[in-house]
Amino acid sequence: MSHSLFMKRNSGFTLMELLIVIGVLGILAAGLLAAIDPFEQLKKARDSNYRSGAIELLSSIQRYYANHGYFPWRNTSVTGAGTCTTDTATVLANSSNTSSSSATVLTVGANQDAEVVPCLTDLISDGELKSTFSQGLNTTVYLSSWSKTSVRVCFSPESKSNRSDSQTMYHYDEVSNTIIEGCTTEQKDAGECVQCFQ
Repeated sequence: MSHSLFMKRNSGFTLMELLIVIGVLGILAAGLLAAIDPFEQLKKARDSNYRSGAIELLSSIQRYYANHGYFPWRNTSVTGAGTCTTDTATVLANSSNTSSSSATVLTVGANQDAEVVPCLTDLISDGELKSTFSQGLNTTVYLSSWSKTSVRVCFSPESKSNRSDSQTMYHYDEVSNTIIEGCTTEQKDAGECVQCFQ
């Protein structure tokens, strides 16, 4: 009888053994989370969304130019050409410097700037941009132009890997309101650099 009790007792785990296993699993899980960094993965996903939005906006502007021979912000002298006649349009229309192109900062999405609406409306009514473009895209887009035929659309990446990417090679200067080619490591680390498409 005592022999069967002894066998019964050894067939399970002690509380100490269970605690050790749970502790080891916790350490492994913490290490895995640190390696994966879920917050960085979320930032990368948002960056992909921002990049797609920037490229979509750039493509719609280029198609608009191909159809009309001018950008939406350069249509103020054309009768019935559209409604993009805001300060945003004025900044872009008067741009003329190639090394540091004048830029306008557009908040696209839920807190969208009122000034950008007429320009986007021109692109939407012309069929070049979807009416749902701003939905799900809550970011700042830097739109710059330095001639009658040149346009650049930029965004500021959130993830560390995209901030240090070789594509992130422009800097937005808030003082002069320009996009400048070149970005130092310090500026990249501080998140002051932007990825641009032109």
